[in-house]
Amino acid sequence: MSETKQRLEKGVAVLARLEKKRLDTRTPQLGYDTEFLIIARELEQLEHDILRDPGALESHLLRQPESPAAGDGSAA
Repeated sequence: MSETKQRLEKGVAVLARLEKKRLDTRTPQLGYDTEFLIIARELEQLEHDILRDPGALESHLLRQPESPAAGDGSAA
């Protein structure tokens, strides 16, 4: 879990620097793409981490039934 914590702390630090730069330059959209990518990546990674090892969250997870892969040769 410390790897996740370190990754999140690093992301928060980058976002804080972006926010400061926005305030300093009075440019609200500065670094928007970077901010979006950081947040999207972290959410994806957190989802992956939770599904790999749900721990106490396991009873709260809803798993979707697996559907047959497209193009696997079965008739639809």
